[in-house]
Amino acid sequence: MQSISSTMNPPKSEPSLTVLLEQAKAAVGQLGANASAHVGKLDELQQRFQEGRFHLAVLGQFKRGKSTLLNALVGEPVLPIAVIPLTAAPTFLQYGDSPRVVVSFQGKAEVETFVGRSTLERSAFLARYVTEEGNPKNRLGVQEVTVYLPADILANGVVLIDTPGIGSTYKHNTQATLAFLEQCDAALFLVSADPPITEVELEFLAEVRKKVPKLFYVLSKIDYLNEEERKQALAFYEKTLCEHGCVQDKASIFCVSARTAIEGRQQGKPEAWETSGMAQLEGFLVNYLAKEKFQALSHVVCLRSIGELDAALMAARISLQALKLPQKELAEKIALFETSLKQAARERTLIQDVLEGDKRRMAGFLEEQAQLLREEATLVLKDIMNQSSTRRFGKSSQTSVQEAWAESIPEYFASKQAELNEMTKVRLLECLSPHDQRLNQLIETLRHTAADLFHVPYRPMNPEQALELKRKPYWVLNTWNTDPLPMLKSLDQRLEDLVRRNVENIRWSMLQNLNISFAHFARKITERLDETVAATKGAMESAHERKQRYGGSIEHEVEALHGNIHRIEGIRERFEQMRSRQAQSP
Repeated sequence: MQSISSTMNPPKSEPSLTVLLEQAKAAVGQLGANASAHVGKLDELQQRFQEGRFHLAVLGQFKRGKSTLLNALVGEPVLPIAVIPLTAAPTFLQYGDSPRVVVSFQGKAEVETFVGRSTLERSAFLARYVTEEGNPKNRLGVQEVTVYLPADILANGVVLIDTPGIGSTYKHNTQATLAFLEQCDAALFLVSADPPITEVELEFLAEVRKKVPKLFYVLSKIDYLNEEERKQALAFYEKTLCEHGCVQDKASIFCVSARTAIEGRQQGKPEAWETSGMAQLEGFLVNYLAKEKFQALSHVVCLRSIGELDAALMAARISLQALKLPQKELAEKIALFETSLKQAARERTLIQDVLEGDKRRMAGFLEEQAQLLREEATLVLKDIMNQSSTRRFGKSSQTSVQEAWAESIPEYFASKQAELNEMTKVRLLECLSPHDQRLNQLIETLRHTAADLFHVPYRPMNPEQALELKRKPYWVLNTWNTDPLPMLKSLDQRLEDLVRRNVENIRWSMLQNLNISFAHFARKITERLDETVAATKGAMESAHERKQRYGGSIEHEVEALHGNIHRIEGIRERFEQMRSRQAQSP
């Protein structure tokens, strides 16, 4: 089994990115309390780098062999394999020093942890939560399940994600899957020769391709075919995918027999791993995809670290120049900078006032969309009611209508929620982007003014959005109202209730998200300006205070500051060298 440690780690003679970040934090920390914000940002970058994982979802129609494939990749049959489908909750396979299963629930902080003595016990525990037999309709309210395993493929940050099979459970699970996939790095799409790829799969695949940045294909269960049948199946699969614009060549298609791979491992036959096709698939996932993400993340972390070091260096140089100035001249420069700070305070107030107005307008837009959805949903459910109101199979009209609504409502409202969510995200970005630009300009104006006052080099900070690290994917589950029809209510009354409650479900959750987004942005304005003031004015006032305290005996202070600046410059240069090597690597 191949490992990416050799490709991901630098040569022994060169410090790793983690070591450089540690050195940077220590050196910047020597500058004192005014540099604490920069130390905090460097620490955050280090945590993000260490937490950066490659999230790979496995997709496919029910009974295509997804769970068997995942079991083969992690080296043990921990995921339940049966004729029963999975629930809507996803299962994450993540590295852990010892095997355990952690189940989290919707709306609850408490989790349930299981440490089984054997794979069989862990699989049986999982079946209670991730299958329709053990947890029908997800009545236990499972949010997600994480399985920790000491598997080689997971050791370098790869997280494998099992998803419900399309065509097996409720249709609205497909909408949840598609929303979830936007947060993943890549996906494997499984088909098998029996039956060939279906129209349902092709429709789902068309939606998946809009959401997933990298998509690769697996022809599974090839052990059921002889050599000639395998060639025919692969040719058909390639032709179908090419006709639908999914692939340009067969380089993205892998043929595997996960069952052969698992049996080979259990029987101590390592050659089965090669002949099953799993070795090629694993090598590709680990050596190409994970390495690619690692390099991209490393590059951005280097870039942001250099920006933080530049900001810390500028503040240190301001402090150094301030120490050398006469007290009177230093006091005059601080007074001049205060004028800029007052203007910045007025600008901040203006941004916040306009932001509050934008928040009200976004809430109004959401109310308009909710009303449009109420009107549309009323027509849709009324149409379903009219089509289903005749007796069918001996059932009453009300029963037929209720069953038709129960089948249609989750898929309909889930798709509408996804549409509204996408529309709102676009408008929110359009709304906040100008404010973000004004904030960046305001901060850079303050920094430039401080640099000019003390004649020190000025470098603009890298934009805050330069690091777009995806956190662990979040699976959105919603409970749509399809309660049985109360006997005392007419169909029209029940229709009105269903529309009102389901639209309100969407409207309320979207409104909460909007409020959180605006509150987060308002907090960001305050924090970033406070950090800028602490780093610039703080450097000036710190020097002024030391001059007053020590009078003319500041030679030791100047020498120490010179030494700190020199150390930080050396660390910055090593970051630049690392970034340069990353840019040159294939």
